[in-house]
Formats: sequence, structure tokens, C-alpha cells
Amino acid sequence: MRLLVTTGAAVVMTAASLFSQAEELDVQGLRQSQGELLMQLEQLRQETQALRGLMEELSFQLGQMSQDQKTRYLDLDQRLGELVRVQREASTAQTIPTTPVVGVDGVVTAPAAPIEPQVSDQEAYNQAFELIRARDFEAALDAMEEFIATYPDSELVLDARFWRGQVFDVLGQDANAIESFKNLTLIAPDYRRILQVKVKLGKLLIKNQDVLNGRKVLQEVITEAPQSVEAGLAQRELESSN
Repeated sequence: MRLLVTTGAAVVMTAASLFSQAEELDVQGLRQSQGELLMQLEQLRQETQALRGLMEELSFQLGQMSQDQKTRYLDLDQRLGELVRVQREASTAQTIPTTPVVGVDGVVTAPAAPIEPQVSDQEAYNQAFELIRARDFEAALDAMEEFIATYPDSELVLDARFWRGQVFDVLGQDANAIESFKNLTLIAPDYRRILQVKVKLGKLLIKNQDVLNGRKVLQEVITEAPQSVEAGLAQRELESSN
């Protein structure tokens, strides 16, 4: 009988010991799991901070890029510089009389032969564009006009008309800018920059209280090229005009 009691007591003590060990193991495992979880959370926190810093850096870089693009955009017009002098000489061909000239002594002389442009249209355009880069916008307008008159068949004429409108916009001559951009949409609907033209036109129309037509032009951009950068700009202008 005593043997049975002793054996039972031993079993109970062994079970209690095993239970205590199991509890201790469970506690240790729980603590280990909590420690690992805390380490993971700390790692995630550090990674989040790093990502936040990267996003701030990228945002700053994008802001710089945007500012640089605006600067380059205005600088483009500076390239219309030297063209003023060259094109004033070349544009003489535009004013040569086509009928015989009678001198004061009654002698009839034939009109002088038209003066051929001294530089290629590309060279003239590049020279004219330097004026915009130099921010000499008044001279740039004259240069563009002379380029259009001297090289009416050049493939660069539409670009010259485009920058002419941009210069008007920079100078705050909204009416002239609107007229220039409107003419481009009429004479060159397939112009490679026509979406840019329409965004500028729509924005200027809204600015000058012609909201209905301005919104209509911007909506055309979204409809014609919904995935384009210009469509995004047009949408932003539409939202800001509400």
C-alpha cells in the first residue's frame, strides 16, 4: 500500500514537474516570438523611414526638374538672337518692287533682283531662337516675323509660329497669344505640337473670361489623346476652372 502511495506521489510530482517545464517552455517561446516580432517591427519602422526619406528626395528632385524645364522652356526663345541682323538683310527681298522704276531723270530701270537669304532656314531659325534664350523677347518677335516672311515654305515655319505665340504669352500679350494659337489650330491641325497649342489656348481663353470655349478646347485634348501628358495638364486646368 505504501508502495502504491509512494509511486502515485512520484507520478504526481513528475507530472507537475513536466507541466512546470512545459509552462516555462511556453513562456520562453512566447518571449522569443515577441522579441522576433519587435525586431520585425523595428526593421519595418526603419524601412518606412528610409522610404519616406527617399520619397522626399524624389519629390525635391522632381521639383528641381520641373523648375529646370520651365527655365529651359523660356531659354528656347533666346536662340532667336543673331537672326534679327541677318534676317533684316535677307528680308529686303520681301520689299523689292516688281515693276520698273522711273528715276527723276526719266530713265527707266529694272527692279533689282530679289536677294536670296544668306543662310539656310535651319541656321536662321537657330539664330533667331537665341533671342528667346537671351530673354530678348521683343527682338524675338521681330525675328520670328522675319523668319516666317523669309522662309514661308520652310518646315520650321510652324515651329516659328508656335514660339511666336509662346513669346506673346510670356510678355503678357494674351490677345496676340490667343490669336497665334488659334491660327495654328486652323492652319495646321496635324502639327506635332498641336496638343501643347490647345492646352495653352484653352488656358488663355479661360484666363480671359472665355471659359466656355476654353474648357471646350481643353476637353478636345483629353478626347483626342487621353493618355498623353497634355491630357493630364488639360484635366488639371479644367478642375482648377470649376
